[in-house]
Amino acid sequence: MNNKKIKGNTFIEDSYCGLYCGACEILLAYKKAMEHNTVADWDNLPEEFSDHINKAEVKCLGCKTDTVFAGCRRCQIRSCAREKGVEYCIDCECYPCELINQMKVRLEAVKNILPHTSAIIGNLKDIQKMGRKDWLKYQKELWSCPTCSARLSWYQRKCTQCNQKA
Repeated sequence: MNNKKIKGNTFIEDSYCGLYCGACEILLAYKKAMEHNTVADWDNLPEEFSDHINKAEVKCLGCKTDTVFAGCRRCQIRSCAREKGVEYCIDCECYPCELINQMKVRLEAVKNILPHTSAIIGNLKDIQKMGRKDWLKYQKELWSCPTCSARLSWYQRKCTQCNQKA
């Protein structure tokens, strides 16, 4: 797995459904808070993101861990994949299943509100084509500042390190 140890916690940047957690506002805020020995604050998240999800503790190590943001903890796809022991939904013999079909409908309904979700299905296809390791490498490059390599999130307009437009 693509793990990064931070003060005894392991961050995992991919998810069962294909969403890239490494660009998640909540995961990145929590990671930054841990690096600086502070508490991640909901009010520091971009409004474009935080205004459309239920407010909860900003604490997450990624979908594939036991420390998951409250909004993701109840995800049926996550529960199903963990129960079946698959790395990604595409690894399941039932893929695409009714849960995936329901997710596609929900994603269509929220894509204008939470545009980061529109990449999920395409990401699953890319994981299938590229393999996990290459896909994670590609995502890390995609969500890094081209100027200074700082991590970017789904809703960042500019790099917080060098102010380069994202």
